[in-house]
Amino acid sequence: MAIVKFVTSDCPMNNIFPYVMRKEATEQRLISGIECSPETALEEFRYVKQKYSKEDGRTYYHIVQSFAPTDNLTPETAHEIGIRFAEHFPGYQVLVATHHNTGHTHNHLIMNSVNYHNGKKFHQTRDELLEGKAYYNKLCQEYGLSITEEKSSYGKWPEWKRLLRRFALYAISNSDTKEEFIACMREHGYNVKWEDKYKYITFTTPDNHVCRDKSLFDERLLKDNLEVYFALGGVSSELYDEYNDYKTPAHTHDASMTVTTGLINLLDDLLSIAPPEDDYEPNPTKELSTAEKLRLEKILGRKISPNAYACYSTQEEYEQGMSMIW
Repeated sequence: MAIVKFVTSDCPMNNIFPYVMRKEATEQRLISGIECSPETALEEFRYVKQKYSKEDGRTYYHIVQSFAPTDNLTPETAHEIGIRFAEHFPGYQVLVATHHNTGHTHNHLIMNSVNYHNGKKFHQTRDELLEGKAYYNKLCQEYGLSITEEKSSYGKWPEWKRLLRRFALYAISNSDTKEEFIACMREHGYNVKWEDKYKYITFTTPDNHVCRDKSLFDERLLKDNLEVYFALGGVSSELYDEYNDYKTPAHTHDASMTVTTGLINLLDDLLSIAPPEDDYEPNPTKELSTAEKLRLEKILGRKISPNAYACYSTQEEYEQGMSMIW
């Protein structure tokens, strides 16, 4: 049975490379670089980020490929599969290391978050993950490996949870502020408990079902993401379309939704590429307090320039449009 996972990790980039290449777990012949050299991968990753001024936010993606002992794979074959899967992401540098020290062979793939051809950042959208999974399943079948088919939890959801998610997304698309969002939900009979001291937003439905934001399996409804969204002006923000159109990667019904999301990375990317001040006239919808600004920067893990905030928190028309920014 073969499984591929994108692993959430807080490990700094300068530590992840020594970890996956440590001699206790692998050997030199089972370490390869795609568009980079294993010996200098860290420096090469950094060079690409510096070249495109994309040093903030998510710096790399950690992908783990696991194989069951019953697959009877040699480390060499597992490594070959890892290399072929890495080549599915053209333009992204990838380090592939095969471990065989734990009783089962598995691959670690460390992929640069910035494309060295065009400077674009990789985002874990639902479509990209489904496409990657389809390609991986095809590879596994080619090597005679069994595959797992994960089913989405949405088909098993009760009607009250479907309606809650639908109304919450409706409220997002009709609100500029947190207060407007809560009021909109209340108009439809939903109570919203959203307090600074709690990690999650808790919803109570008209028929008294209680549900946390993470149980709705939609990154657009997570507390941290919504705080960024509303801090920038909600539906009136220049980032509304990107937020509204974001597709959450598929999760199984027993998966744990975390706040380390592709959506946060997307917002972080857009905030890092605000046009020069001469290209627009700032007209922010509101001023952030010091506490609000610090909270927003803590969520994103980076400082936000005044230009970026002024640009994306207004509906002004800019001489340099969004298509030019991309």
